[in-house]
Amino acid sequence: MLSERSLKAARIVSLIASITIALGSGTNYVYSAYAPQLADKLRLSNTESNLIGTMGNIGMYLAGIPAGILVDSRGPRLSVLLGAAGLLAGYYPIHVAYEKGEGSISVAMLCFFAFITGVGSCCSFNAALKAAALNWPKNRGAATAFPLAAFGLSAFFFSTLSSWLFPGDTSSFLLVLAVATSATIFVSFFFLRVIHLPRSVGYTALPDSGSGSNVLHRTKSGDSIPRVQEIEPGTASSSSPRPVVDNRDPATLDETSSILSKSSDEEDLEAASTKHRKGSSVDGVHVDIRGMALVKEIDFWLLWFMLGLMTGVGLMTINNIGHSVKALWMAFDPTTTPEYIQKRQALHVSILSILSFTGRIISGTTSDHIKKNHGLQRIWLLVAAASLFILAQTIALNVENPYYLWMVSSCTGLAYGLLFGVFPTIVSEVFGIHGLSQNWGCMTVAAVISGQTFNFFFGRIFDSHTTTDPLTGLRECHLGLACFKDAYYITLFSSFVALALALYTINRNIRIAKRGGKARQGLEV
Repeated sequence: MLSERSLKAARIVSLIASITIALGSGTNYVYSAYAPQLADKLRLSNTESNLIGTMGNIGMYLAGIPAGILVDSRGPRLSVLLGAAGLLAGYYPIHVAYEKGEGSISVAMLCFFAFITGVGSCCSFNAALKAAALNWPKNRGAATAFPLAAFGLSAFFFSTLSSWLFPGDTSSFLLVLAVATSATIFVSFFFLRVIHLPRSVGYTALPDSGSGSNVLHRTKSGDSIPRVQEIEPGTASSSSPRPVVDNRDPATLDETSSILSKSSDEEDLEAASTKHRKGSSVDGVHVDIRGMALVKEIDFWLLWFMLGLMTGVGLMTINNIGHSVKALWMAFDPTTTPEYIQKRQALHVSILSILSFTGRIISGTTSDHIKKNHGLQRIWLLVAAASLFILAQTIALNVENPYYLWMVSSCTGLAYGLLFGVFPTIVSEVFGIHGLSQNWGCMTVAAVISGQTFNFFFGRIFDSHTTTDPLTGLRECHLGLACFKDAYYITLFSSFVALALALYTINRNIRIAKRGGKARQGLEV
């Protein structure tokens, strides 16, 4: 038996563990900070360097489905351990290869180890996200915003840590990525729990009326203290009672209150009853669409294409900002030293990471606000993300002075953060919380395809403008913006398509609602 205070402490500790695990899981986005140095040391072409970075992304997104099934069926803790092991097993061989230099390892093996880092990131991050979502079912947007934000901040955190401990030392940076990330996740493993209330105070479940969901009503036992247990499996039967509203004194902790603010019991109960009458679930708790049923949903394909297009656009800049910095500086000032260029590359990685962190926090918390207080669809935040991507691509097509490249990094990081800060919440509300991990894995297959495609185009376009230095053997492009400009025409068009899809989805749900049809959670008017 746990008191209310103990319950609050347990859930907060678990949330902090989720945040810390996510912080150690997002280092794939730091690749551009060491990619040019790795390419120079191992004599890799830009296409080969891009392929290695892309394989990290592919590992992260392609592992989404199996990792999701593991988390949903066995709970988050095993997946956390696999994540820690994957990051250590992936980054350490890359560190060793960098130490030994050219010819010490094949490109195929580098791709394999990068893939392993992606798989590790996916396993640990999926677990952190699922635990946060389950522990705060009524305020999933705010709860998941924190680990999502930490995931986005990961690149900045570890690149800053490395530059502080080992300034200008790429080999030590790779060692930090191998040891620090896995250690951070492993330590947090011991504090991650899913706290479950088998019986919510003051409410009991009514029998299902045929819609596959339960509605809760007030009982006379409002003064009883809930019995709390920790669950390892990540799923629960959709027919089992779930806590929705807690009947306590407002001065005490509301079990389902926002992490950031209180909510009204009466309003929650009324909303739950209304949604039950409409045949929908309460915040996706009782909806459970997964597997083959998922691909039959129009909502799935609309969201899938939006995520794929915008993720690909973002990843192209994130993975290649280091090459863009180098190309612009070599054309702008040929006397610029490699050490200075490396500092500028690290700066842009930090900008991307910090703005991604900011976007995730804004998106996660704002999505709850606009939905609960203004009745707006969370997809409006996808409209904002697509608009920022359009702005970023437009600037990238015109920036020749490297001092202004920060605008591209800033807009891209913020847009990417807005995108990923709200998307898992939309997925959980549309298709159900209990299948969130595997459904999110299905969604991220789109990122595998788009990320590979856009990075391939960037690499081929960049390589078509490079020349080999006869003295050093390095492949370099001295044309500045012309080295990669054509790639941004592709991403600009894709950003407009993503914006059109988001606006179409919003309009579609408004039309469904006006006809008296059912728009699912997260997609209603």
